[in-house]
Amino acid sequence: MIDNAITQETDRFVAARDAYKEASPQVVGDFLAMKRDALKPGALDGKTKALIAVLMGVARGSERCIMTHVRAAADVGVTRDELIEGLNMAIVFGGAPQYGYASYALSAYDTYAAK
Repeated sequence: MIDNAITQETDRFVAARDAYKEASPQVVGDFLAMKRDALKPGALDGKTKALIAVLMGVARGSERCIMTHVRAAADVGVTRDELIEGLNMAIVFGGAPQYGYASYALSAYDTYAAK
């Protein structure tokens, strides 16, 4: 099911994030370079790292991380079942708060997978 509120909020966040990058290009550029390096395939492939990024967003309780990383995970082929198994781990180790964020992540995944 496509949830237009999720896509609209993601677009708003991306615009705000990009505006901040323009305001502070050196710091944000350095951060993004570190992020790119961390997400490069190595001992773990890119798909696995994309899934981990979503799960870190859930574990940290960051809806904005969830929004952007779920879209990226769907784009690189993370399946719904893989996401659910990972989200189950986040719930086991994080409890009720992570259940809420996991539910949001699954809704976001379903939105982007349906597009």
